[in-house]
Amino acid sequence: MQILIKIYIYFIVFLFSSYAYLFFFQHGMSPVKPLHWQLFTISMTLFIMALRSRNEAVKFSRYLLIWLMLFLSSSIISYIYSPQGDVEKQALIESFRAVLLLFSLFYIFTLDDAVRVSRIALLSVVLLSVPMNLIDFVMPTWSKVSGRAAGLYVNPTISGAMLVLAMVLSIPVVVRNMRVIYCLFVGVGVFITFSRGPWLFWVIAITGLGYIGAFDISRRMRPLIFPALSLLAGALVFAMLTGGAVGFFTMTGLDSYLTPGTLARIGGSGAAFTDYSTTTRADVVAKAWDVLADNPLFGAGLGVDKNWVIGTHNTYLRMASEGGLIRLAIFIGLLVVLWRTTDDVGRVALAVYSASCLTSHNNLQAPAFILVIALIAISNNKAINYSESEQLYVNNR
Repeated sequence: MQILIKIYIYFIVFLFSSYAYLFFFQHGMSPVKPLHWQLFTISMTLFIMALRSRNEAVKFSRYLLIWLMLFLSSSIISYIYSPQGDVEKQALIESFRAVLLLFSLFYIFTLDDAVRVSRIALLSVVLLSVPMNLIDFVMPTWSKVSGRAAGLYVNPTISGAMLVLAMVLSIPVVVRNMRVIYCLFVGVGVFITFSRGPWLFWVIAITGLGYIGAFDISRRMRPLIFPALSLLAGALVFAMLTGGAVGFFTMTGLDSYLTPGTLARIGGSGAAFTDYSTTTRADVVAKAWDVLADNPLFGAGLGVDKNWVIGTHNTYLRMASEGGLIRLAIFIGLLVVLWRTTDDVGRVALAVYSASCLTSHNNLQAPAFILVIALIAISNNKAINYSESEQLYVNNR
């Protein structure tokens, strides 16, 4: 039975974090709807819970349980304040589904060896997704945005964000002297998504992993990691603002793979951050702030941004516009609880996740990001089965 549970955990983590469940359904290669995979996960968790005796019951932080109840309560209150139409009802159902899925993943990740199995599954996703992004960039195949790689994720921004998060959470199962190469390998896959947010996430991840000692770098050298990567990030931003990044692609002959939209993202049209994506998101941010200003305490109601042309593209603003400062505080409370309950690797992943919330409004709805939250929550030194040398490193830090 134990081996079957491990196979199930690997399958679920791989399925959700790779977006394979969604890709195959949307392309007619699977009859199973995405929602049904989530219901399957919830049902299997209940089945596993029923099989385990009371003496085997696994407990996780009561603060996480309290947060689940607070979030669900705020969703109900936000729904009451909404027009309560079909859109709002669907948003409420999504909140219930997200809470049930998060609880289910909280539980299965506390099972024996579940964290290690999950990390191996994420490593598999990275090893599959980066080559697929390379293929997608050279021979556009899957991405819905020409000139930008996405692989099975279809959306380049999601592809970049998930690659970085999977990289961080899988780093403990990567051989120590291969970790720098592994991160550079992921960096290539992230770079060709041409998503500026994930570029920043990768810098945050490398900085954090270097600071906690994930690489073979002496303690004396660790304080230099942040300024060095900050200079790298600054140089990248400068190159985009001035259009200098275009010269690199022209020099290497890679400019033939770029589209006008991609060139605009790296300053090819005169200045970066003036492309359609940036300007439309700025408009939505302004709209969300107006909604919050009019309804600071309770917001405008659940699902308010679903009636806009595009969503807020920002989880913090989505929480605030839906449920005011109360719902925003509840979400930030989750980040605080996660920071207090996780280990060093989990904190680096949490930093990346928190940053990704600035560029996406689906970080509490998409199963892949819910999975990341659950793994961060359960990721602690007691739950990870480190190798003997890795455990010695942890104990001596």
